[in-house]
Amino acid sequence: MDQVRPERPSGAVTALVAGWLGVLVGGAGIIVGTATAVVLAFGREIELDYTAAGIIGGLGVVYLLGAVLLLRRRMVGRRVLLTMSAVMAGATLLVIVLNGSSHGWRWGPLDVWLALNMVILALSLSEPTRRWATTRWHGTG
Repeated sequence: MDQVRPERPSGAVTALVAGWLGVLVGGAGIIVGTATAVVLAFGREIELDYTAAGIIGGLGVVYLLGAVLLLRRRMVGRRVLLTMSAVMAGATLLVIVLNGSSHGWRWGPLDVWLALNMVILALSLSEPTRRWATTRWHGTG
């Protein structure tokens, strides 16, 4: 019978950080999407519309789903976070490059968004995260 060595706590750090960053991004997306829809429903003019609110909220739900599944040690959660962070980092980088080439280069919120997605992507790609997501605890409780 094969013995499974207990995992060191430090091996799960990358997965936990990636998961909780995903929860943060997902929760923020849901809050911003919901708040935008509520503000628009009360007739206030803002730069976002219902479509943007739906997109932001929907992306938040996907980030949150991936993060929760990763925190529950599901490989599909890791894959969802990998996909979302890679797509969002690529799209954000494209917007930054296009905006920077036409309006000049300066630090802004998109740069922070790009950095956050790059951190989630790097942590999700790491070997300790992959190993952590593929192992299960077989305890009672």
